[in-house]
Amino acid sequence: MSNWKSRERSSRVSQGLLQGLRVLVTRPSRGKADKWAQALSAAGATVVLYPTIEVLAPPSWEPLDQALRQVGSYDWIIFTSQTAVAFTASRIDGGRFPSGRGRPRLAAVGTETARALEKAGARADLVPSDQRQEGFMEAFRDLEAGTRLLFPHAFAGRDTLIEALRDRGCQVDVVAAYQTAPRSPLPPPPAFDVATFASPSALRAFVERHGTHALASKTLAVIGPTTAAEAVSHGLSPVIADEPNIDALISAITSARTPKGGP
Repeated sequence: MSNWKSRERSSRVSQGLLQGLRVLVTRPSRGKADKWAQALSAAGATVVLYPTIEVLAPPSWEPLDQALRQVGSYDWIIFTSQTAVAFTASRIDGGRFPSGRGRPRLAAVGTETARALEKAGARADLVPSDQRQEGFMEAFRDLEAGTRLLFPHAFAGRDTLIEALRDRGCQVDVVAAYQTAPRSPLPPPPAFDVATFASPSALRAFVERHGTHALASKTLAVIGPTTAAEAVSHGLSPVIADEPNIDALISAITSARTPKGGP
C-alpha cells in the first residue's frame, strides 16, 4: 500500500488577509470546530455561519450495505468527499475500514478526504496531485476495461468522473451513501460581503429560497467546477478555488477582491 503525501498548501494564509470582510459559510455547520470557520477567522474575516443544506442518511441503506457485503469483488473504492467517507464507515462494524491485503484499493479526491479515510482506519492508495476531478480522471487513465469500482456517492448526485470511467469500459457501481436536503426554514441571510459554496446543492438551496439578487453584488466563491457550473446556470459569475480546500478558496477570494495593480 503506497503512502500518500499531502500536497495541500501549508497554512500560510496571512493573518488579516480578509480583514473586515463578512464571509457567509453555507455548508453544513460544524460549529466552532468547523475548519472553514477557523481558517477564515485566522485570515481576519468575520465568519457568518449560514448552512443552506443538511446532510441526511440516504433513502435506503440497502444498496450500500449490499455493496459492502461483497466489497472484495471491487478493485477500487472512490471517495470524493469527507461526507462519503464518514457515512460509508458508519455502515462498517466498528466504524473503521478493514486493513490488510485483499481489500479494494482506496482513492480519494483531495487531501482532506484522504485524511478522513485515515481517521476511519484506512489509508488512501491514490490521491492525485491535481485535487480536482480532472486530476482523478488523469490518474485513472490506464485502468483496464472491466475494472470494478465502487463509488459511494450523494443520492441523486451527478458526477462527470462516473461517465468518464464507464466510457473507458470500467464497471462503476454508484450507491447512495448520504443525501442532502435544503434547510427548512431558511431565514434571510445576515449581512455579508462574500458568499462561499462547497456544493451545487448548497447554492441551489440558497437561490431557490432567496433568488440571485442577494448574491449579484457580492463576491461569490466556490469550490469545484460543478458548483461553478451551478452558479453560472443562474447567471452568476463565481470565483473558483484552484484546489478543493479552504486555503485555496481564501486565495481565490483575496485575488478577486484585490484591485488590479494593487499589492
